[in-house]
Amino acid sequence: MKIRVDLNLAVNDNGYGILIDSGIISGGYNKETAAVLSSAGLNLKGKILVVTSKTVEGLYGNAVSSFLKNYGADDFDVMVLPDGESTKSLKYLSDIHDRLVENRLERSDFIIALGGGVIGDIAGFAAATYLRGINFIQVPTTLLADVDSSVGGKTGIDHPEGKNLIGAFYQPKAVLIDVGLLKTLDKRELTNGFAEVIKYGAVLDAGFFAYLESGYAKVLSYDEGALTYIIERSCGIKAEVVREDEKEAGLRSVLNFGHSLGHAIETLYNYEIIKHGEAIAIGMVFAAALSKKIGLCSEETVKRIRNLIKNSGLPTDIPDFTPEQYINAMKLDKKVSEKQIKFVLVKDIGKYEFKKLDFDFILGFLNENRKLA
Repeated sequence: MKIRVDLNLAVNDNGYGILIDSGIISGGYNKETAAVLSSAGLNLKGKILVVTSKTVEGLYGNAVSSFLKNYGADDFDVMVLPDGESTKSLKYLSDIHDRLVENRLERSDFIIALGGGVIGDIAGFAAATYLRGINFIQVPTTLLADVDSSVGGKTGIDHPEGKNLIGAFYQPKAVLIDVGLLKTLDKRELTNGFAEVIKYGAVLDAGFFAYLESGYAKVLSYDEGALTYIIERSCGIKAEVVREDEKEAGLRSVLNFGHSLGHAIETLYNYEIIKHGEAIAIGMVFAAALSKKIGLCSEETVKRIRNLIKNSGLPTDIPDFTPEQYINAMKLDKKVSEKQIKFVLVKDIGKYEFKKLDFDFILGFLNENRKLA
């Protein structure tokens, strides 16, 4: 399956392809993969820096080396970073820059991000900032990266005071999604990515949400057909949104459903203990409850969102930080302006509305609703 991300409909080549299949990395030479790389104008005979994590390198390091050789690469280096969100830091960004300089990569060369969202974000930001921009390919290895972070060009690192506060919009030249790589994910990591899938249905596609309500067990049992379908639909929805609003001037903010409280939870946990999708799941239930509070949606809508999240094994209760701690964390959110925060709220399944909310209102709601399950 190939999906095109067009960034400017008036310029046909101002975009890139997403290839979704099983065995892209481990299945040997494939004409479709070669066509995606060729259409991106990538010459694999140039220098390549593969940026990956310790766990992913152990699982797929040899397969990726064979993959590169199959497509003619003869000058590549593999840089292995530690696992975990703490890798998205200035220290490791600087380490990547040092390796790029050491290897004398030029603008015609490129970086391959092989890993989950952390690797994709930091490697993409390194690509955006080295020589003011170098070629970049995403090869995601988690469901969360497949459906969200690998598509759309958001790159960056965290700051101790907030998630993704330092970064740039920088689009990849291609995204290669090998569904077969998900077989090595543990159940918690698969479920973690499923939260972002739920997001697309909840605010943008009622039919897709209904499919997830009936098919979540199949997805979470690693059924390859079901996984392929939800990745294709999620990427298709995101491609449409990014085409209309590449740099989040308006519409693209809809993809932040659940993220305002979710990012605050991650920050308060210092990017430890809780995973991104788990935090976003709580944030979606919170945003749905807020929507009902101001009369935007029915209790039935809140119940459907909460039940799908809960049935999928994701958390719904707000962690035990004080309302004041949540407000202070949310005040550093990128969506804050004039002492208000732009929330993505839900009118019905598949329908959304943007609303700026005062922090005093959110504080009061948090004091009243510490348990949302």
